[in-house]
Amino acid sequence: MKKLLSFLIMMLIATGILAGCGTSSSSGSAKQSKFVIAYLPQETDEQMQKTYSNFEKELSEKIGMDVEAYQANSYNAAIEAMKNNKADMAMFGPFSYIVAEERAGAELIANLSNPALEGQAPSVIVVPKDSTIQSLADLKGKTIGFADPVSTTGHLLPKSTIVKELNMDVEELESKFFKSVQFAGGHDKALIGVVRGQYDAAGVSAMIPAMLEEKGVIEKDSYRVIAESEPIPVGAPFAVRGGLDQETKDKITEFLLSYDDSNYFKAILGTEDAKFVEANDSDYDELRDIAEMLNLSPEQLLEN
Repeated sequence: MKKLLSFLIMMLIATGILAGCGTSSSSGSAKQSKFVIAYLPQETDEQMQKTYSNFEKELSEKIGMDVEAYQANSYNAAIEAMKNNKADMAMFGPFSYIVAEERAGAELIANLSNPALEGQAPSVIVVPKDSTIQSLADLKGKTIGFADPVSTTGHLLPKSTIVKELNMDVEELESKFFKSVQFAGGHDKALIGVVRGQYDAAGVSAMIPAMLEEKGVIEKDSYRVIAESEPIPVGAPFAVRGGLDQETKDKITEFLLSYDDSNYFKAILGTEDAKFVEANDSDYDELRDIAEMLNLSPEQLLEN
């Protein structure tokens, strides 16, 4: 009897210890002790890391939890981390948010918007400066690099631009038109791949070329833009995992909508004029329609 009682006590203690080991808590359990932000693949430097650190410190003070960073090596990794309760928040691209919402139950809480870019092309298709390619039609038989399968400005928009411009079926585009379609793993890598001759062309965010020029990563005029996408009505969505408690979600939303660190906005979007604004999931329906036109489903995208 004493042995049985001792065993039960040990089991209860072990259960209590294990229950406190997770990074996230479910409904009805003790409040989680740390909050994890997943960062998507992008070109970073020491200044950007410092900016992120300041953001994390201020958020930590607001929500009363330690804030940690998780650098994802792909959009897929960030989405899977949120799905498995290993990440609590991420700044997605519009399309990767759509996939995260469907695949991982991500909940939109705010948009990071740049008023100065409203009405402008968010995505461009570039080629090396000395390339003989002058138009999208000239891409036939060439190798194109996209940033990531779930990237809005580095896949969805440039691909839809090509489909519309050439009036071509998506399957024909991928199986017969291009010599090869590759994913670089980031906007910076896709653009650098073009400049170095790895790709004949690449689809990237319109902000990336100027940002990489300013940082000296690529030389000015080392590329040419041959096409631009149509504007989209959304910014960069910030989303949290669906199981996060409402009190914490409210605090994060309040924190973001009042955040005014110009250095942070400069690092993220290349301008101090950006700001967080309220957002609705329905704002992304237009992009969902584009994805449907391109026959892109979350399951297909996350296989890449």
